[in-house]
Amino acid sequence: ASSRDTGKVIVRRRAVEDLPGCVRALEAVHVANAYPMWWPADPAGWLSPVGWTAAWVAELAGVVVGHVCVVRGVEDPLVTSLTGAGPDQLGMVSRLFIAPEARGRGLGGSLLGAGSLYASALGLQLMLDVVDDAGPAVALYERAGWRLVERRLADWTTPQGDRLPVRIYLAPR
Repeated sequence: ASSRDTGKVIVRRRAVEDLPGCVRALEAVHVANAYPMWWPADPAGWLSPVGWTAAWVAELAGVVVGHVCVVRGVEDPLVTSLTGAGPDQLGMVSRLFIAPEARGRGLGGSLLGAGSLYASALGLQLMLDVVDDAGPAVALYERAGWRLVERRLADWTTPQGDRLPVRIYLAPR
């Protein structure tokens, strides 16, 4: 058995010294799945988007293999109209990924759970967006009870200049 078969899985708050491992995992995801679609000039900085207030990593046998953060101060008129949560109460799940070699262990759900617990403690309504063709990610969110509330075009473009369809989900309450 390889070490990854017997490796201990830990989900914990991200520390600054985790960033190089996060970038390595992100690079593997980018190569395998084109996420992020554009490789950032500063990948470690990309992991801490404007408004982020907390982040977690998944570790397998001491190696960082996954990441998620929660961004606060989100403005989304549709979600506000559905939930009553304005920018002060609306949070977004962001930068969620699991390295290809660590998938199938429930790490995505564990990271999503960590962000959800954090949001609940603060009284935040969580939302997320995902590219419409991201099958495994969509399956994860739907298994976890997230509710699809809208399909729209992304507010960013692909390297080819296209705006892809995305799904907007709300966290279970």
